[in-house]
Amino acid sequence: MKQHVFCHVHPAVIFLYFCGAIGFAMSTMHPLYVVLSLCMAFLYGLYLKGWRSLCRSLGYGLVILVIVAAANAFFNGLGLTVLFHVGDHPITAEALCYGLCAGGMLVSVIQWFSCYQEVMTSDKFLSLFGRLAPTTSMMVSMIFRYIPDTIRKAREIQTAQKAMLGNESPGKKQELSQGIRMASILMSWSMESSIETADSMRSRGYGETKRSHYTKQKINRYDVILLCVVGLLIAVNGYWIFARANQFAFYPWMEGVSIPWWMGTLYAILLGIPLLLEGREQLCWLPSRL
Repeated sequence: MKQHVFCHVHPAVIFLYFCGAIGFAMSTMHPLYVVLSLCMAFLYGLYLKGWRSLCRSLGYGLVILVIVAAANAFFNGLGLTVLFHVGDHPITAEALCYGLCAGGMLVSVIQWFSCYQEVMTSDKFLSLFGRLAPTTSMMVSMIFRYIPDTIRKAREIQTAQKAMLGNESPGKKQELSQGIRMASILMSWSMESSIETADSMRSRGYGETKRSHYTKQKINRYDVILLCVVGLLIAVNGYWIFARANQFAFYPWMEGVSIPWWMGTLYAILLGIPLLLEGREQLCWLPSRL
């Protein structure tokens, strides 16, 4: 993971930021907010994971967007602006736009969770919620750790299967057999890993006495200021989204309140806080590099 200034702020700031970004991405279908959330999520993902990961994310994001938009336009005949007919079924502009916004919202939420997983590591999550909810926080951190481990293990199994085949191209029956074998190996590996984890925790005395806590995350004045800024931006944007932006309607025709430029700017600033902090850091170090 590429380390930058936002990775080193207090976990409370990181968690509050992603709560705002993910919460707002799931809370409104206004086209402007969907586009802003989608663009900023991919920009942040580009900075965190690079161009190769961005291309993969754009690939599956485009597939999800097309599937959701096409399915809504085909199965939902609401709307007054008919573009064309598929058989006897009308394809309306309102249904197509609704599907595009719904697909964009889904893709942006997935991308924000991907960024969250890169920045909000398990040790930060435990340091933030370890005292309030020790069992729940440990369970959530173990789940988030389990997902990338399973994906990495599946890739290792797939690579080994390809190496055993050599240059031979597998048929459909062989691909199905490989998929079933991979699922069986993953299930066996996950069960063995869970047993080893449980035995290790028991041998270390987990649950026997009151758990001690260690954290190297100390909140300072800079973190408090940043926490207040993020909280204020979330409050302002939240009021506008829930009071005005959610009045946007797609059916029977598209209508809604126009979003002032300054509200769109405030929303972009909220989502772009990590990139703004990194830009500020680069400007501070610029004179020493010249």
